[in-house]
Formats: sequence, structure tokens, C-alpha cells
Amino acid sequence: MAARMCPDCLRNVPAGKVLAYSNDLVCTECGKSLEISALSRNIAAFTGLIAAVIVWWLASKHYAGDPWALAWVLPVVFSYFAFSIVTPLVLVLIADLEIKSEVVPAPIHQEPPAHHSSH
Repeated sequence: MAARMCPDCLRNVPAGKVLAYSNDLVCTECGKSLEISALSRNIAAFTGLIAAVIVWWLASKHYAGDPWALAWVLPVVFSYFAFSIVTPLVLVLIADLEIKSEVVPAPIHQEPPAHHSSH
């Protein structure tokens, strides 16, 4: 199935909706609750991590001998930005949508408080 396609009505869901409402996604045509598959989320996150490591490595080499006191933090900041940009872009390109499965919460079982005699 193509990326960002509703499995029920086979219409494309806009990329902006996939990014903005990834946890509460609803198809614009049929109104079904959708979710992004775990595989798509994992691939996007892994790709973002790879990009972040590459950017960190390149920035670390560039700022290696810099006498500035905060030069060590720039590779971390740049890698954070790389992860924050690459992950959503990959998710938009490969997002496989599924009909959201309803999770039934487990009943809460409370035991009555133990009665202690005051002596």
C-alpha cells in the first residue's frame, strides 16, 4: 500500500495531518481513526538517529581543536537538529497507516482498606 493511504477508503491522508496528528489521526474521507504503524515509526526514528550520528561526527571533527569553551556542545546541538528534521521527513515519506485498534482499559480492582483496631 502507498504511503499515507487510508486502509479503509484508500484515499491519501495529507502529510501535514500525519505529522501534526500522528497520535490522534482521523481519515478526512471516511472518518476512521488511524495510527502510524510501528514499523514506519521505528524506521523513521532509526534513520533520524543515523543522520544525527553522522552530523555529530562531522561537527566533532570540525570543532575538535577549537579553544572556545562551549565548542563541545555544538555537535550535540547540531545532531539534535538533524534528528528533529530527518525523522519527520522520513515519516512523511514512508508512513504506513493502520486502522487504530481500540485498547480496552483493565478494570481497576481496589481492595477495601484493612481494619486495624486501635489499642
